[in-house]
Amino acid sequence: MNPTRFLEHVDRTYKPAPALLSLIPVERLDWAPATNMMTIRQLIHHLSARTGVHGLVTGDFDPSRCWGDNDDPASITPGIAKERLTKAVEEVKRSLSEVSIEDWEHRIVEMPWGVKGTLETMAYGLIIEHFLNHKMQLFLYLKLLGIPVDTGTLYFGLLPGQKH
Repeated sequence: MNPTRFLEHVDRTYKPAPALLSLIPVERLDWAPATNMMTIRQLIHHLSARTGVHGLVTGDFDPSRCWGDNDDPASITPGIAKERLTKAVEEVKRSLSEVSIEDWEHRIVEMPWGVKGTLETMAYGLIIEHFLNHKMQLFLYLKLLGIPVDTGTLYFGLLPGQKH
């Protein structure tokens, strides 16, 4: 998959997130399904964080430029999470827009914790797989709260009762 196709995949992957975020009952932000799991507030803070792709492309893994916005997780709301997601996707597009196919397919990059791979493989894992796992986690939290989400919500961002 070339960088352009990858960015199209990023758009499709992130598209349903605003709908999922809009369904969170704000009075349940501090709810978690078990004591050893993230609360909804912690989950949406993590879900909406920047992806670290800046570090993959530049080798500069300064946390303030790669992951965090140095904000207080306790202040996150679904609206703020939507804004953060928009910024995260813009950063991915900006960071990968100038990457050559040669670099994309062959340059070996390393995460700060020692995991290595091609830029393509690492970007896929860091951006797509990580986001998909936490998007599904939010979907399941909503299900457990009795919110009538379905596969249309998960895959297409359709609100309950909305037809594709």
